[in-house]
Amino acid sequence: MLWMFRYFLVCVSSINLVTAGDQCRIEINIRGMALKGFVFKRMTVAALHICDILCEREITCQSYNFNRKEQICELNNRTKDARPENFLSDPEWFYISRFNGRGN
Repeated sequence: MLWMFRYFLVCVSSINLVTAGDQCRIEINIRGMALKGFVFKRMTVAALHICDILCEREITCQSYNFNRKEQICELNNRTKDARPENFLSDPEWFYISRFNGRGN
């Protein structure tokens, strides 16, 4: 019985590693900054993680701005690295840049 449990744990662990490897991405979160001029979609959301999900679903989304106070999510089709002149200080916003193989 113990060997079956161990076998099950090994199988589940292997599945999670494969699945997690396909979904890896890096995010950079910068408080008090926002990328201006490249918003292609703006909406009200309940939380930051919903903005992240919406960006993941949009092929053109490379970064997003999130206003925690007003619960506003702005999806950008560029990153601060591609357009540093449009990366501006704004204390109400968070800027999140996604690096998951999408072009600048």
